[in-house]
Amino acid sequence: MKLIPFFTSLVLLCLPLMMVSNAHADRVEPTGRDTTITTTFDKSAPPSKLDIWKEESGGYDTDNPSLWARNSWVCLSSSSPENGQCRTTPVWGGNGIQSIPILFREKRSHLTQIINISGSHTLPSCGVHLSDAALYCTGDYETKADFYINAADLAKLPVGGVWQAEFKVVLMQWDSPRNYPLADWNAHITLNVTDNNNQQIYLPEFGQAAPHVDLNMRPLPGTQGNQAQMNGAANIDMCLYDGYGSNSTSFTLKFDDQQQGTIQRNNGYFSIYSDHGDVNQDSGRIDYYVKMQAPDGKYVSIIRGEDLVIPNIQTARVRPVHLPGIPQAVLCIPAPLELSTKTLDINSKQAGHYTGHLIVNFTSQL
Repeated sequence: MKLIPFFTSLVLLCLPLMMVSNAHADRVEPTGRDTTITTTFDKSAPPSKLDIWKEESGGYDTDNPSLWARNSWVCLSSSSPENGQCRTTPVWGGNGIQSIPILFREKRSHLTQIINISGSHTLPSCGVHLSDAALYCTGDYETKADFYINAADLAKLPVGGVWQAEFKVVLMQWDSPRNYPLADWNAHITLNVTDNNNQQIYLPEFGQAAPHVDLNMRPLPGTQGNQAQMNGAANIDMCLYDGYGSNSTSFTLKFDDQQQGTIQRNNGYFSIYSDHGDVNQDSGRIDYYVKMQAPDGKYVSIIRGEDLVIPNIQTARVRPVHLPGIPQAVLCIPAPLELSTKTLDINSKQAGHYTGHLIVNFTSQL
């Protein structure tokens, strides 16, 4: 018997599925905003634009365009810039950009500055049928808002610091004879503004002049002849400005001098040297110590070449000062210095004039 192979071929058909859905209207309810805006920039280079709300929806309903097409944003006051100053009632068809003065306060110094927020909103293209007085809209049914601060206004902040403002507007529906508030929009704005070009170690006694400090080396009373002794001391009023309204977390200081001669010294010493003697001899050098009063009131002995970190600057004692090139008083951290020598035998040192340099490097950490 002959077997005949049998093949079965299956044809798979994929039939298109018809999706059936009911048409529906697009709808976004008007809602409030509670927005925190924080940015950091240097006063020399503000951002080109700081967005607060960008193309934020004020609500829309494509099935009932007249419901939210009349929405717009108004200020709490038309006379005070505390939370933004602009009109307090909506205007039908009111498009365009308006400047909204708002008050910024610097966190620590409490300085104030009024700058402008730019605000605008776009409306659907709407009209009224003459036949039945019904409102109709074409195109986009959505009302949108833009609020921002441009670079020119950011640059008006006079000094570095932590500048804060509370911007408040109300989303409102225009209607006649009355208008309807729909939602509150609040923005908590913090601008961390550094002014690195104006960071400085300020020495009030000298102003802009180069500081020259006399160690006041004097013979001790009651000593004379070969037993004569001397010592010296000086106080320097120093104040540290971080360009950030004394809002830094910490300061770092490093003290050094310009060593002359070949003799190694203890790191606790700073030195002045004979102008015309032999600086390679102990007799041609006078050593002195440096102490600095920290913000807690205690004096710290300075070690040459080592970092001295001062923490908790935000809570340290401050002093208002007027610094060159800065239009308003700023806050600096007092850090007075005490310079003193040991008691020396006068005949152990070469006669003449001695000079040296005390170098202070200062950096701040945000």
